[in-house]
Amino acid sequence: MRAAGAGLELRLVVPDELLDALAERVAELIGKRIETRPQLASPWLDFEAALAYLGFTRDRLYKLTAARAIPFRKKRGGHALLFHRDELDRWLEAEYESTGCAA
Repeated sequence: MRAAGAGLELRLVVPDELLDALAERVAELIGKRIETRPQLASPWLDFEAALAYLGFTRDRLYKLTAARAIPFRKKRGGHALLFHRDELDRWLEAEYESTGCAA
């Protein structure tokens, strides 16, 4: 790597073991991110997928559903919640004011 205008060059020697450990850690982190991504095949999201899709904390999403402030479905007699991606997108559009930067 050369410093701009200085004519200096910096070289860093990294042992193969360190590179291998770093590559394994990066692969592990990428794998975890891929696993937590919501499945895009279906427009329906369970609670965990809605968390990942919206980027909300568990507490925030619980509070929004308890207050019925966010669109969701609940199976009759059941406990599991479902969220429709299109409804969430419309809710986000209505809840978050445009900054004028979006096209």
